[in-house]
Amino acid sequence: MAITINQLSKKYINGNVQALKEINATIPDGIFGLLGENGSGKSTLLRMLATVAPVQSGNIHIEEYDIVKDTSKIRSILGYLPQKFDFFEKLTVYEMLEYVAILKKIDNREKAIMEIIDEINLKDKTHSKISKLSGGMKQRVAIAQALIGNPKYIILDEPTEGLDPNERLRFREVISKRRNISNIIISTHIISDIAVLCENVGIMKKGKMVYCGTIKKLLEQIEGKIYIDIIKSNENIDIKKYKNVISILRKKDTIEVRFISEEDVSYEYAQVNPTLEDAYFYLTNIQ
Repeated sequence: MAITINQLSKKYINGNVQALKEINATIPDGIFGLLGENGSGKSTLLRMLATVAPVQSGNIHIEEYDIVKDTSKIRSILGYLPQKFDFFEKLTVYEMLEYVAILKKIDNREKAIMEIIDEINLKDKTHSKISKLSGGMKQRVAIAQALIGNPKYIILDEPTEGLDPNERLRFREVISKRRNISNIIISTHIISDIAVLCENVGIMKKGKMVYCGTIKKLLEQIEGKIYIDIIKSNENIDIKKYKNVISILRKKDTIEVRFISEEDVSYEYAQVNPTLEDAYFYLTNIQ
């Protein structure tokens, strides 16, 4: 297994907030998705995995390497995109990536830089200063610095933040192509990205890992609990009668209400196959 986490806890010194609570998880090789609402502890966990935040209690192993004892070794095989990446605004895109490539001790830097610039669709901005880029373009540069050199492990915290729909699709393609090159952890609030890219997922709630495993097994947990009600578009929606509403989708002439029911109500509503969004809603709002 790629990464093992044992009894990992963290409490902020300046308060009584427990960011992580005795997390035990195994993250296998491949692309792993991490989901959770704001404040659930996702970024804190990723910062520890990326060796930029100290382990307070418990331990982490990446392969045979201990994250405390073997920090330098782990950093040499790691690419990391934090939720907020700080740039040197006066550098060009090429210079920024060259700086990162030097820190990573990448051989044949020029080739590596131009390959990642082309892959992330920044060729026309190669010699533009970071300060002149849009927010979406800066995010692409931030992604590029994490991927450059094809590190064995890549940790991405909200990587598609600020990207337009077309660039999000390109990001999916880029990551999908790397599934046989790198082990990738993606934390995002965009559940569809995780559903498309990942076979394994972790879900966090209030500092705890409430699920860690395959998406297939997760969906099996809520099989038979997802229903939809289709009503006319001019009718009023009585939310109270559905209890746990997941989504309301307005179509041309109808409104589709998707909801969770622990009881069998198939005599009245259509039962449908669960999605990852359904499972996420169930674990974070009902259990």
